[in-house]
Amino acid sequence: MTTLPAASPAPSFWRDSHPSAVLAGLITMLIGWAGPNVLIYSVAQAAHLSDAQAMSWLWAHALLAGLTGIILSLRTRMPILVTWSTPGIALLVTALPGIPFPEAVGAFLTSGLLVLGLGLFPPLTRALQSIPAPLAAALNAAILLPFGFRALQAFGTAPTLVGVMIAAYFALRLVAPRWAVAGVLLTGVVASGVLNLWQPQPVALALTRPEFVLPQFSLHATLNLALPLTLLAFTGQFVPGFGVLKASGYEPAPGPILRACGIASSAAAFAGCHNLTLGALLANIVTGPEAHPDARKRYTAAVWAGVFNMVVALFAGTVLHLLGLLPTQAIAALAGLALLAAMGSSLQAAFQGAQTGSLAAPVVLLVALSSITPLGIGAPFWGILAGLIVYAIERRPLRPAAR
Repeated sequence: MTTLPAASPAPSFWRDSHPSAVLAGLITMLIGWAGPNVLIYSVAQAAHLSDAQAMSWLWAHALLAGLTGIILSLRTRMPILVTWSTPGIALLVTALPGIPFPEAVGAFLTSGLLVLGLGLFPPLTRALQSIPAPLAAALNAAILLPFGFRALQAFGTAPTLVGVMIAAYFALRLVAPRWAVAGVLLTGVVASGVLNLWQPQPVALALTRPEFVLPQFSLHATLNLALPLTLLAFTGQFVPGFGVLKASGYEPAPGPILRACGIASSAAAFAGCHNLTLGALLANIVTGPEAHPDARKRYTAAVWAGVFNMVVALFAGTVLHLLGLLPTQAIAALAGLALLAAMGSSLQAAFQGAQTGSLAAPVVLLVALSSITPLGIGAPFWGILAGLIVYAIERRPLRPAAR
């Protein structure tokens, strides 16, 4: 269910959609492919995978994540974005080398089935739903702020390019706020060309052909890949992902989403792809006010993101090469400006929604931003855990002093 007003009894995707929703879906796809998706090359190089195996990995992710997100968004009428586990990629850079790829695929399949099992465990889904809204908003702000920091760092290395993009964003927000992000994208493309910052490379239009792998199972791969990947998917994607949705006023039942992602992950494993999970970082683009003027219809932005992902899955190699033409500073600035409104609303919800004097939300923000990884678990999980502990302590009634 959602805390937002109910939509019309017979909603229509085409009637509910809006140009800003289409744009939000496109921006989500572009930033995803320019950021997390290219990390797969680090894994491929470390594990000595072929280009065909890497492209198959991307193909399975984009196609099945897009399809799963479309189905969940249309069924719930909420902006449910599905992507792969970015913390999982970081793990695989060091954990995958030395493990035969068929055994890795077996571990990916095992992890997908474990996520499916988590979705069938009601106490877990109830725990996800019980996170206080101000703490979820603080966690969301911690996830978003690094995008703003990277945009400012990009300004430091390419001040003219990024400065023009920033100026275009704020100028358009005064006259046509719905098109501010589109203006930033167009400005970045034009300014990169004028400043001769394009990174030319040959681009060939070619369909991506998936390579299916027969999984093999081993205790070594299960302990070193399947179990850590499942933990990272839960702590690094599902917990903050549900926090993003809650901070924006959406509270879908966790069970069906966990089960859908588990099934999609199991299918993607056969094409060499690891966990598909609930989106966290990119989800802010489709849940924020710039995705659609009506919060009840922002699910259409997530649907469009899924459509664009499925289309580019067919030409994964070509799309990656095209994005490589833009300078990294332009991509960083686009991401930071596209998420700026969501940063502001999350910070406002975190501190205005908390009780006076509460330190729970600041603790979430500080710990989640700290980048600490005790036990190999990411900082967002420890942030929400620390915030919940402080929240519980603050709500505990004080005992009267003994006389």
